[in-house]
Amino acid sequence: TVASLGLLINVASADVASDQKAFINHFKTILPNVEFEDYTNGVYAVDQGSREQFEEILDGIPPYEEAVEKGGKEYLKFGLNKCTSLKDPAAARVKHPYFDEATQQVVTLESAIKKCYQQQTGKKLGSKKGKISRISAWISDQAAGQKINVKVESAGAKAAYEKGKAFFYAKRGQFNMSCADCHVYNAGKKARADILSPALGHTTHVPMYRVKWASMGTLHRRYDGCL
Repeated sequence: TVASLGLLINVASADVASDQKAFINHFKTILPNVEFEDYTNGVYAVDQGSREQFEEILDGIPPYEEAVEKGGKEYLKFGLNKCTSLKDPAAARVKHPYFDEATQQVVTLESAIKKCYQQQTGKKLGSKKGKISRISAWISDQAAGQKINVKVESAGAKAAYEKGKAFFYAKRGQFNMSCADCHVYNAGKKARADILSPALGHTTHVPMYRVKWASMGTLHRRYDGCL
């Protein structure tokens, strides 16, 4: 089970815009009955049974609420509000990921949290679960309903985008499959007992709570489990 934090996504770039348009049109073709805004709900957008189960959970006390609330307390406890990059949590969620021209690296929300946490406490955070997933979930919740404003404008940002795109479509592993094989070409279909969620909107509902984990997890944790 996944807890959607209700984010949307927006990519701002001339070249990237054509990729985005083709990507969206693909899902309109293979899943014509799914509304664009509904893709923020992940697998619940394409499988009614899963959606009904999730809505039953929401009728009670959602299992992720405690983690999100704790994340807000940890955000203040560890002084993350003192870092410029995280001072405005809603703006921070909307801004990340972005390409840092100074370091020539992509900066994710989680990497910003890790950097700030180390600056404030002198300690390191992991990338997948625990404190970082709770803090990231709380920050994301502050921007619920807003668009993630990803910008791919400079040469460095475009190179990073192309590298990510190549990885997404590259086949690998024992089954010689790519991320796209499951989540683009076969979205909505079953792989054994699992419904394959559509890649469109994937990153808008993370961090997430999964029954399998019985806890929150970041996008990095999901990547690790998938790959």
